[in-house]
Amino acid sequence: MSHLPYISVDIIRKWSNKCPKCGSRISYRLSNGEYGATSIARCGNNIASTRDFPKDKSERSKMKHCEWKGKAVRMRDGGVRFYDTISGRFLIEW
Repeated sequence: MSHLPYISVDIIRKWSNKCPKCGSRISYRLSNGEYGATSIARCGNNIASTRDFPKDKSERSKMKHCEWKGKAVRMRDGGVRFYDTISGRFLIEW
């Protein structure tokens, strides 16, 4: 009987890049490539995030707004994970 090779849980796990409050994509800028580097991460629906605003005033009133903020953290493998400063945990999606 053949056995499957051992696979680390981290390889199977898919890290979330969605806002824990509204589900929008998270926007961030992290140019530092060093392990442990951090920067501010915001919900894509945050007023401080770069977005296209419709010209029509009635369409602007329908835009979603979310105040979630966290941290973008550079990991050992060079990837970026998002840390929720309110819950004190990294965002994870299985």
